[in-house]
Order: sequence, then C-alpha cells, then structure tokens
Amino acid sequence: MAVRTGAVVAILALVAVGMGVGAPAAAGGAQREQHPEPPLPPANPLADNALRPRIIPPTPSAYEAMPKESLTAWVAKVNGDAIVRGFFTRRVAANRAAAYRHFADKTGATPGAEFWTTDYGGETPVKWLTQRALDECMRIQVELGLAKRHGIVPDTSYAAFLKALDRENERRRAALARGEPIYGPQQYREDDFLVYVMNNLRLALQRQLAGNELKASEAALREYYQSVKEQHFDRGYRVKVWAIEVIAGAREGYAKSYTPEEARARIEEAKRKLEAGERFEAVAATYNENGELHERVFDFESRSADKMQAAMRDEAMRLEEGQTSGIFQEMNALYVLKCIEKEPLGYRTFAEAQDLVTRMHLRQSYERLVDRLVKSATIKMNRAELDRVEVR
Repeated sequence: MAVRTGAVVAILALVAVGMGVGAPAAAGGAQREQHPEPPLPPANPLADNALRPRIIPPTPSAYEAMPKESLTAWVAKVNGDAIVRGFFTRRVAANRAAAYRHFADKTGATPGAEFWTTDYGGETPVKWLTQRALDECMRIQVELGLAKRHGIVPDTSYAAFLKALDRENERRRAALARGEPIYGPQQYREDDFLVYVMNNLRLALQRQLAGNELKASEAALREYYQSVKEQHFDRGYRVKVWAIEVIAGAREGYAKSYTPEEARARIEEAKRKLEAGERFEAVAATYNENGELHERVFDFESRSADKMQAAMRDEAMRLEEGQTSGIFQEMNALYVLKCIEKEPLGYRTFAEAQDLVTRMHLRQSYERLVDRLVKSATIKMNRAELDRVEVR
C-alpha cells in the first residue's frame, strides 16, 4: 500500500500534539507548529460560531483539577508503562453505564443499593466493571507503547494527555473569541478528546505499519476480498417494479386530491382488487393519476439517487419476481408495488474494490496485531492501589 509522506506527516503532527509534545518536522523543511485537527475547509458560516466573535468562559484545567497522586499512583503496569489511578478511575466512570446495560440485558437486574455487589450467575457488577475498565486501559496502553516505539509520540503519560486537552480547549476558546470557525465541540470533554486522539493515533500507526510489518501481498488481499465480498461487495439486484400510487393532499400537476382517510380507503380498495385476481395494469389504470402505469427501476447504481424514495426501494428489493407488496407509505403517498423483473448483479470485482479492500484489511491486521500484543504483554498489578478506586 502506497503511503503519502505529506499525509503521514500531518497525522503524526496531529497525534504528537494531542499527546502533549511538539510536532515532527515536515518532510524536507523546518519544524512547524501544528494544531490537533485535520486540515480545515474554507470558513463556513454554518460552522459553530463562524465569523461571529463569542466569548466563552475558560474550561477548568483538567490537569490542574487532577490530584497529583492520581497522576503517579499506578493500578497496573503494561510492559513497564503505568496505568495511573486517575486514568483508570476515568475509564471506570465511562463504563459504568455499560455495566448497567450488561446486567439488565443478561439478568434483568435494575440499579439499586445492592446492585454492585449482588452475584448474578457467578458474576458481580463491581468485578465486571473493574475488569472491563482494566482491559480498556491495557489495550490503550499497548497502542500508546506501539506508537512510542515507532516514534509517533514520545510522551504517553496521562499528565501529557490532560495538558494537551487543556491546550486544545484554550485554542478553541481563543478561536471563538476571534470569530474564527471551529469544527466539533466548543470545548472537549475528556472522554471525547481521548476518542479523538486515539482515533488519529491508530490511523497514524496503520499508515506507518502498512509499509512494513502490516504490508499485505496482493494474494493476501485477494483472499481477504473473497472472505468479505458477500457482506461488503454484493451489488444486490436490479429490480423493475410497477406501482399504484395514491397521494394524500394536493400535488402540482394532479387534478384530484384526497384526504389521508380517502387516500387510505382508495389504496385499500385497489389492493383488494389485486387480491381478487385483477391484473395489476388494469388496477393501476383505474387508481393512478391519469391512468398511467408507474414503472421504477432500482439497482446498485441508483442507490444514491433513491434516498428520497428509500421506503419504495426497500420494498422493491424485498419482492421476488411476480410478487406484489403490501400497502406502504412514503411521505404523503401510499403505494402497492409489483415486481416485474429481478436480476442479480453479482459482486464488485477485486479491481473495483481494491482500495477499500486494502483499507479494510489494514484495519483488521492492525486490530489483530494489537490483540497479539495485549496477550503477550507483561502485566504487573498493584492490588492495593486498585482496591482504593471507588468502582460502584
């Protein structure tokens, strides 16, 4: 997979700043300051507060608000890199709602005074949440360690992350005060900023690793294509349908108008005639405006243009050749369809899908690499510190 140097430099700069370090030098040039955002399009009056100065109060410093002990006391170490109490506590809080959902779906449990310590089939919510937060922290720490080894970020500490969050929020506040457009939130919350930074870090890692340890041969890509083409590259069908249409309300170019109740009664009457064995063309001539037989074709190429008639497309694709649909509504019109032709279109070829296949394979290869690194990581737990964290 070809890697564009300019794009990689921009991404590495983004991730480096996001983790609280200076941006790498651009290829062939001096180091330049970079902000943790992708290149922006021209100013857009629809962008948040664009072209209109607005003063918002500074967001309290995430770094200053964090007790210093929480930046140093560690609950676990992954290959020697610490998961500090502050970060682990935050991931516990972020996953608390998932714990409620998990036990509600699994056992019907509801929140209450005894919820966290109740044994539900050999599993307690407090232990489940602790392990989920630990697993998430460990995976993130493995990815940060991988990025550090590849020179993407030199400082992967939680303190550096919080300082980067503070800088980014101050940058956004200052931009708003100058009437400059910003994209995304006025101020980042910590959880959202983590998602933003990690997504860009993963993209930078994938692009860098694509040139070496995750480089895929054409044979591997073709094999992967065969494994996913059913799900991702099926062109579907070319379907031709006839339609009976009754519109509720006035419509330009239509002589008659019906109330919603009249339209429903009219389409139901047409449907009964079809069920009684009358030919579709004859019923359509009676109930369609001007006696026209409405014909539509839906296929892979028309999918974008069909968005305004999504319900009709869905109904058409469900029909087999010769089959008639039930009554359905789209906007202010009621319809019955009959499928006249249905032809399978096969799959997008490997050549047509190669760029997407390459990206999909790279993402999969990256996730599998991280899975292996997590499994082989050296983990050291600090049980005393872990027990100090309030999980429930």
